[in-house]
Amino acid sequence: MRLEPPFIRKTVQAGDPVTAQAWNDLVTGIATLYAYIEASEAAAVRVQISNSGIDLSSVRVAATRDDGIAFEAVDPVPPGTLFTFPGLRPGAYKLRAEAPGFEPATLDLVVPVDGALATQNLTLTKRGDFMPYLFSQTLQDALDALTALKIAVDSVLDVTGTAVPVAMPGAAFGQSLVLVQFPPPGTPVAPGEAAQLVISAALQPEASIEMPSLTGLTFAEASKALETIGLRVGKAQTKQTPRG
Repeated sequence: MRLEPPFIRKTVQAGDPVTAQAWNDLVTGIATLYAYIEASEAAAVRVQISNSGIDLSSVRVAATRDDGIAFEAVDPVPPGTLFTFPGLRPGAYKLRAEAPGFEPATLDLVVPVDGALATQNLTLTKRGDFMPYLFSQTLQDALDALTALKIAVDSVLDVTGTAVPVAMPGAAFGQSLVLVQFPPPGTPVAPGEAAQLVISAALQPEASIEMPSLTGLTFAEASKALETIGLRVGKAQTKQTPRG
């Protein structure tokens, strides 16, 4: 690219006058550079991933030439969604897009001499589903959510290390809360893989006895009253009450 008139690099000091010619050189140079970039981008190959909701930062798009040389696409800059190959030479290519949790998608592509190509669309197919966020959910709700996503669970432990039956956790464990999950939320879980959960310990209600009033009873009477309801007297102390 050559500017007409040629660009002359000249710096000025603060307060120096800038001539009309110098300003025009600057404007012309920027305009020519912009036109060059637009012309180059117009010939670029662009790829759109058609999946809705996919994390584009996890997607890799490459183009491989017949001779085996591969080129990596430039990732989109949000809010943009297009992967771009800025300078593919004319010829035949195999486009390939891949991302964790998806089967790779491929497409045969021929870049013409003029480089004029429509946006290429690729759709990735899920291998399985993605692990949901389960922290603080009850075990039963977590198991129901994983069942709906067809994600198997092969291990549930409470914080004491007790193994909990996955098929029948019971009423007590069913209300325990999920504290740890593996794999982490958002991780793809392929068919044949399974999840593991760690839950809080089940609350075991303890029997309680209401303490009766022993005021006014002798020590022997109080002891007998306690023994009758299943309690016993521990260490007893005698304390003198000062007379008023």
